[in-house]
Amino acid sequence: MLIEKINSDDINKVIFLEREVFKKNAFSKAVIDRFFQYSKTDRKLLFLKLETRTQKKELIGFIIVIKDRIDRANIINFLISPKLQNKGYGSLLLNKTIEKIKMMKEIKNIVLNVQVKNTIAIKLYEKFNFKKNPKILENYYQSGESSYVMELDIENF
Repeated sequence: MLIEKINSDDINKVIFLEREVFKKNAFSKAVIDRFFQYSKTDRKLLFLKLETRTQKKELIGFIIVIKDRIDRANIINFLISPKLQNKGYGSLLLNKTIEKIKMMKEIKNIVLNVQVKNTIAIKLYEKFNFKKNPKILENYYQSGESSYVMELDIENF
């Protein structure tokens, strides 16, 4: 497996995966393009991909992280291809991402939003010691679904 920054050749694959996984809640092509443009120049944004190392590299998943405060990183998008979920790839990508975030010494916390009904993702985040805020954000997603905010204190990771 290979984890590296997204490049321009990956954008269409990222958009396809985004729509396949998040359907109604998917970011638009314009939003993905903007994240990609920012990630090339802005140290506050991390846009990583996970792909196979075979000759025909296959995009397995990606993660987008924004430093939204001086001391906090926000995982705003994280997904693994549906056909490859529950095989450890999410754990691999999340672990490497947390390691990269920890190298930013000023970052103390990582936050993310997760659909209330997405128990598989919630379990993954809890495995990495993310704590769920019991307050539910109603109608958080475009589809009207609600969200939990989960937080990780990386000093204790």
